[in-house]
Amino acid sequence: MPGTPGMSINDAISVATPAPNAMYTQEVIAAAADDPWGEMGFGGPAPTGPPGADRGGGAISPSASGEGGLFGIGEAAPAPGEGAIVPATMDGNNANRQAGDLPPGGEWYDARIFTPTLGVMFFKPQELTDSLFLQTERTLVDGLDDRPVVAFIVEGSSARAAGVELGHVLLKVNGIDVKNPKEASRLIKEGPRPLPLLFYVPDTTVVVAEGEHMVKYDTRETGAPNSAKDWKPKYCVIGGIIAQPWMLNMYRSKSEYDIAVIETQARRPVSVKVKQFSLQGARIQNDWQGPQMVKYKNKLHPWKYIVVLPVSRNPIKISSPNLVQLKPVHEGIRRVLMAQQRHQGGNSHSGGGDPYASRSAPSGGGGGGGYGGPPPPQQQQGGYGGPP
Repeated sequence: MPGTPGMSINDAISVATPAPNAMYTQEVIAAAADDPWGEMGFGGPAPTGPPGADRGGGAISPSASGEGGLFGIGEAAPAPGEGAIVPATMDGNNANRQAGDLPPGGEWYDARIFTPTLGVMFFKPQELTDSLFLQTERTLVDGLDDRPVVAFIVEGSSARAAGVELGHVLLKVNGIDVKNPKEASRLIKEGPRPLPLLFYVPDTTVVVAEGEHMVKYDTRETGAPNSAKDWKPKYCVIGGIIAQPWMLNMYRSKSEYDIAVIETQARRPVSVKVKQFSLQGARIQNDWQGPQMVKYKNKLHPWKYIVVLPVSRNPIKISSPNLVQLKPVHEGIRRVLMAQQRHQGGNSHSGGGDPYASRSAPSGGGGGGGYGGPPPPQQQQGGYGGPP
């Protein structure tokens, strides 16, 4: 995982240089594909100190190798028929096309881009072992060598519209083998349009721990707020490509997270507001029960939520209207806490089981853990289920 050494950790800080977001038009951000510094008015990488050093926390840092390629961030996908990317059907039995020294298994697909930009960022596989490839066998990571892996996709980009996903590996650009992110950046920039691409999908589970949630972190209460209006919408990211694995970062939107990634890769101060929390020493309240549940008036379905208890800080409540949305961030936090427990050799506060395994969410109504059945007695007494 890329990081910036020698930093202290702040449990909750705000990185706040109010962002004139209007300056980041789609055209300006898309132009950053060719020059992520000059085109965005940066004038070149910052010459002093590691990025993020003045913000503490060590939570935001660029790619360790500096080779993460930025391709057309922010360009909107054209309408169907205009053709940003035309993917072919994946074929897992197509091993003769580009098997060679690649890991066994996996799938391939072709794509063609008609636009100047793609809207993704590439990292080397070894830089993603604390994030996307956290659960990937080391032999598979090593087998990919330095090939460019899709580590970040801009919302609304051509790549997003075409179905390119995190963890996909770029093998060829215009029929030329691609060996690393720098090479990919150059070939995509200089190639003709339409530009044919060949992607490889490794046979592994890609770990994604981010998503849009409603949060509450400014009171000492461990139960759900009395009103749905008391929650704040945030885009939550556990670790990721610009933060240490144990950090929980909250942005006002996915678009502002995109800006933070762009600016971090360009080694510039982050201009959007981000709330940062360290998960070191934290635990999840009653995690053995699974997510808790609260029912609000004028809401069709109960909300599911978890309560993270940091060290010497207010509880952090994270909610979603369904378990599917809550699961990536919940499991991301659990992985961090269980890794800490294994490292310390103590008893886990969060339990080692999967709270989502062999359970189903109820269709409605109030109650406890969000999986059906009556809530445990301690949940009723503590008011964790929220108001009726």
